[in-house]
Amino acid sequence: MLTPEAVLAFLEHLEQGRGNTIRTRNARLAAIHAFARFAVAQKAPDFLEAGQRVLAIPCKRTVKPVLGFMSRVEVDAVLSATDQSTSVGRRDHLLFTLLYNTGGRISEVLRLQPCEVNHRTVRLHGKGRKERDVPIWPATQREIQDWCRTSKIGPTQYLFANRHGAPITRKAAALRLSAALRAAAKTCPTLRGRKITLHTFRHTTAMHLLQAGVALPIIALWLGHEQPVTTHGYVEADLKMKQRCLDTLERLPAARRLSPARSHLMTFLEAL
Repeated sequence: MLTPEAVLAFLEHLEQGRGNTIRTRNARLAAIHAFARFAVAQKAPDFLEAGQRVLAIPCKRTVKPVLGFMSRVEVDAVLSATDQSTSVGRRDHLLFTLLYNTGGRISEVLRLQPCEVNHRTVRLHGKGRKERDVPIWPATQREIQDWCRTSKIGPTQYLFANRHGAPITRKAAALRLSAALRAAAKTCPTLRGRKITLHTFRHTTAMHLLQAGVALPIIALWLGHEQPVTTHGYVEADLKMKQRCLDTLERLPAARRLSPARSHLMTFLEAL
């Protein structure tokens, strides 16, 4: 059933029917290629020819967008937009603070437990069952302790849990961020019309670390990137660093216009 025609039809359905991006289409194709390589390596007699044709399906070229991030003023506006007088508002403030403080993925932060917060560090469980310890500010640690005390959260319970005790969903967290952005846009006009997601906090943390002079390998360890080359994309988005590099270049002197050389023939003709 896994024929090249079926794979191409599936990829077209992703783009045309489901409205997925080219990057999503290429990610699905990469998974199909991985299975096809495995099947071809096993020398499955009924799949050898079809497998080679499936592996020949190319990925589409796509434009890599510049990473979006928030300024410090915009981050403060989002945090200030949460209503600290309500339990939901305090939860949202802590969630957004942890996202910005740790630079963690939303899936990592939503599964945090109080027992994983110790000595001003939090232990995040990243992709591929990899763990990493990330430092947090003293104010963040105090906010976690206050939240656990007022909400009566046990050491092995989730910090951000629903009424059933399970972590709140990514969709629910995204809805809370949308509400905070609408409120923050009233006092911070630069937030209006921008596409800011939960993952934008991760980009923001990386950019602010980069602007503070932290080396890229350290930022890669902070974010849990397996390959430091993944972190290089943040350099492309930092216009301030590019402007400083431009300012260090010596301005080129204005080029002098050279008068054309006059030949003896032209002098003779002009004298006639």
